[in-house]
Amino acid sequence: MNPPPIPAGGLMPADPELAPGAATAPASEPETTPAAGARAHARLAVLGASGYTGQEFTRLALAHPGLEIVALSSRDHAGRPVSELLPGLDPRAAQVPTVVDPAAVDALVAERRVDTLVACLPHGAWRELSAERPGLAAGATRVIDLSSDFRDGAAGYVYGLPEAFRDRLRGATRIANPGCYATAATLALLPAAESGWIGGPVMVSALSGVSGAGRSAQLRTSFVELDGGAALYRVGTEHAHVPEMERTLGRIAGSPVAVGFAPQLAPMARGILLTASVPLATPVTPAEARRVYLERYGDEPFVRVLDDGQWPETRTVRTSNRCDLAVTTLHGGRSLLVATALDNLVKGAAGQAVQNLNLMLGWPENWGLPVHGSPW
Repeated sequence: MNPPPIPAGGLMPADPELAPGAATAPASEPETTPAAGARAHARLAVLGASGYTGQEFTRLALAHPGLEIVALSSRDHAGRPVSELLPGLDPRAAQVPTVVDPAAVDALVAERRVDTLVACLPHGAWRELSAERPGLAAGATRVIDLSSDFRDGAAGYVYGLPEAFRDRLRGATRIANPGCYATAATLALLPAAESGWIGGPVMVSALSGVSGAGRSAQLRTSFVELDGGAALYRVGTEHAHVPEMERTLGRIAGSPVAVGFAPQLAPMARGILLTASVPLATPVTPAEARRVYLERYGDEPFVRVLDDGQWPETRTVRTSNRCDLAVTTLHGGRSLLVATALDNLVKGAAGQAVQNLNLMLGWPENWGLPVHGSPW
C-alpha cells in the first residue's frame, strides 16, 4: 500500500521575506492531486530545450500530470525530431511537440496556446530576448527564468528558493530560479543566518559536475582536459554566484554577509558537493547546531539532515530534487562547518523550477518531483 499523500502548506512566518516557515512534510512519494481550487494544468513552452537544464526540465515536466508541454524551442534543433533533442525520451510514453525556432513561441503566447514560459537559456539571453520581444514576456501569464538575468529582483522577478522565500513564491507570476552553487550554499547556511550565528566572512568550497558549465563545447570541459583530475576556477570573489550568495544570505541574516568561493570542476557529469565554514558570533556546540538544523529542515520535503557522523555524497542525490546536509561545529564551538550535496541539474536547476511552478499554481510543492536518488 502506498503511504498517504503529504499535506500541502506550512507554517506562517513572522517575516515571509526573511524567515519563512516549514513547508510540507518529508516526502516518500510525490502527491498526486492539486488542492481544491488550484489551476488544473499549465501549458508550457521551454526556451533553450536543447541545453542540459532544458532537457532535464522537459524530462521532469513530461512526468508531471499538471504540466503540458506545448512547444520546445531551440535555434540549433528547430525542425529536427524530438528524439535527437531528447535521446532518453521514449515517444511511446509521451506526446511531445515538434522542436521549433524561438520566434514561433511568440505566436503561441499571443494565441493563448502557451501560458507559461520556462527560459533555460544561457546567462544574458533571456534578458536580451525579452527586451527584443516585449510581447513574448508580457504575454505569458507566468515566467520562470533559470539563468542569472533577474536574480537581483529586477523586472518584478521573485528569487525562487522555496526553503527561504516560500510565501513570496505562492501565486507569483515571475520567478528567477537560483543558481546551483547558490542553492547549495544558501541551504547550508540558512538556519545559521536566521539564528544570527554568522560572525564573519563565509568560506565556500564546492566540487561540481561538468554539466554545470553548459552544453556548448569548451576546451576546459572536454574529456581529455578534465578526466583524471579536478580544477579550481574563478576563485575568490570572481564567480557570478558570489554576489547572489551574499545578497541572499544578507537578506536572510538582516545584515551584510561576505563570501569567498572556491569552485572546482570534477570529472563527473552532474552533482555538487559543497562545504561552507564560517566563524560564529557566539560559541555553539555540535549538538546545538544539529538540533537547530533538524528543527529548521524537519518539515522540508527536499532537504535531509543526515544522521550524526554521516556526510553527503553526490551519487545519493543524483537525479533527485533532494539536498542532503550535514552540520557540526569546530574549535570549541567557534566555527561552523556544513556540507551539502545536490544534483545541479535537478534541485540546482530544473527540479527547483518545477518546485517553483507548483508553488506558483497552488499545487502541492512536491508534486511530480523525485525525492529518491539514483546512486548507480
